Amino acid sequence: MQALVINGSPKGASSNTMWLTNAFTGGFPEDVAVKTITLREKNIHPCMGCFSCWTKTPGQCAIKDDMQEIYQDILESDIIIESFPLYFAGVPSRLRMMTERCLLFTKRYEGSPEDTFHSILEMDEHSLKNKKMVLISSCGYVSMDTMFEALLKEYDLICGNGNYTRILCAQGELLQAGSRTRQVVNYLEEVRQAGREFIEQGAISEERQKILDRQMVTPRTFEVLIKRYWSERMN
Repeated sequence: MQALVINGSPKGASSNTMWLTNAFTGGFPEDVAVKTITLREKNIHPCMGCFSCWTKTPGQCAIKDDMQEIYQDILESDIIIESFPLYFAGVPSRLRMMTERCLLFTKRYEGSPEDTFHSILEMDEHSLKNKKMVLISSCGYVSMDTMFEALLKEYDLICGNGNYTRILCAQGELLQAGSRTRQVVNYLEEVRQAGREFIEQGAISEERQKILDRQMVTPRTFEVLIKRYWSERMN
């Protein structure tokens, strides 16, 4: 089994979210091969909206850059893991560009009186329908309430509601600033166990999902830790 991690953080390997992602894949058995792509290191141009991938050269992008390699990695993988911080209630720009360049995997939209918008895209590449999608994201806010709503709405429309697994973490700065605190260590262990469950059962258990959705520390503790973190960075 092959898992592909797409690191969409502008910080690259220093991403807070990669602490979560590495913990998640750390729960995988040894027979699962994990490959990581760091988008910051790739030469990716934005989609031009030419629709050549739907018309002149179906399934092929007119732009020749590092996306050609990424397309192949996606096709060869059984699990796609997108790892990124929340930026302005959405995905960082590099991941946005990569996502838009994946239009070639979809069917040409020609309208339908029966549109339900359960998913706005239908895959033309049949092998993609059997792949498992995992969304791992963190934000620096005290709580995940409302902060991820726009992001989840977007992924529901793109992937279809319920067609992907999610790990969303508030208080993301603690993953570095509080990496040695008991609460962070315990949370990362829960993420690792979630990775184990995902491979064994094909999904994260409802009980563990509730644990992952909780705050790592109380709002007051977070305030103290994050002020200390920023104070140290200012010096």
